[in-house]
Amino acid sequence: MQRLNWNDLRFVLAVARARSLAGAARRLGVNDTTVARRIAQAERRLGARLFERNLGLLHPTEAGAAVVAGAERVELEVQAVESAVSGADGLAAGSVRVTSVPMVVNRVLVPALPRLFRDHPQLRVELIAEPRDLSLTKREADIALRLARPRKEVRAVARRIGRLDYAVYGPSRSSAEPLPWITYDDSMADLPQGRWIAERATRDRQAPAQVLVNDAEALLESVKAGLGKSLLPTVIGDREPGLVRHGDGPAALSRELWLMVHPELRELVRTRVVMDWLVSVIDQIRGGRI
Repeated sequence: MQRLNWNDLRFVLAVARARSLAGAARRLGVNDTTVARRIAQAERRLGARLFERNLGLLHPTEAGAAVVAGAERVELEVQAVESAVSGADGLAAGSVRVTSVPMVVNRVLVPALPRLFRDHPQLRVELIAEPRDLSLTKREADIALRLARPRKEVRAVARRIGRLDYAVYGPSRSSAEPLPWITYDDSMADLPQGRWIAERATRDRQAPAQVLVNDAEALLESVKAGLGKSLLPTVIGDREPGLVRHGDGPAALSRELWLMVHPELRELVRTRVVMDWLVSVIDQIRGGRI
């Protein structure tokens, strides 16, 4: 059996995290063929199959899982060395993977990125807009911004950094008829905002809208299209052209915002910089400046 090197391990890690050759290729900035060739090369060197396909996704085999675990340890050592070198010059350099729900990523974090990159031009941020909670322990992301107190991943470091307030919004141009409630489908019905809308619709005895959604972005677009009214984050609804807030009282619903980070990454210079940036973005929300 031949020895693997760090370049081999980088490709194995990328496939394990992306669950596909195409996703790994995007992360590494190469093409699919290169990823496939490097994985095949690693398997020949080890004399073992590292991945198997299931339901269209690539999953590590038992041997692959062992290689991934070892690769993650090597990655942390490499990152620590890189951070020590860049930190000596006061620089934040390298890549940080940040995950949150799509609406927060698209509508809150992306608009705030230019300021971060002006201050730290050697930083690279990979934003993962994902409704499910990615695992920090498995290194699917480095930092997570969650809309609830973490119940799992006890190894991750977590702290509450703010709240996300919600209010009812409808299209600015609507008929005199009462607007129906647009809500989530059964797959998202357990969300706090989904439960709130369902309870309110039942109380109001209004017919439901003709559309159900499984994504907050689709809900927002449905309201803008005049299909009904719904519950949206005020930081988004108040700034969205074509929407009007119903009522001017306190928030209809409020959700906690929690910042989570892998414990072995939090002292890296680039990780600290991105965490500080996230806190400042949420502070701006709280102060009504975003």
